[in-house]
Amino acid sequence: MSDGEGTVAGADEAAADDALLVLTAMLLTPSRFPSVLGDDYVAACGALALEPYEEGYGLILGQDGEGARWTVVVEDASQVAVAIAAWDCGMEHDLSPDERSMVCA
Repeated sequence: MSDGEGTVAGADEAAADDALLVLTAMLLTPSRFPSVLGDDYVAACGALALEPYEEGYGLILGQDGEGARWTVVVEDASQVAVAIAAWDCGMEHDLSPDERSMVCA
């Protein structure tokens, strides 16, 4: 930026409001699923209106800059498992799903 240029007032605040922050993630697989969704994998998928998928799903939970919560379901459960393992070890891991792997949001 040159000396004569400045930032638009509120631009940083607007960018912060648009930010999507990942809070946590979990697996929805035949062997591992949130029991609050159902007694078995098929019931858990049904609670989320998902077809049971042999490889399972990854659930990414987060919030936007205004505090609204969101959940993204991805087909790449292995990517979510790697992120969870890294976080459990205290390591950073960017969990930004590819649009092609997103099932629903």
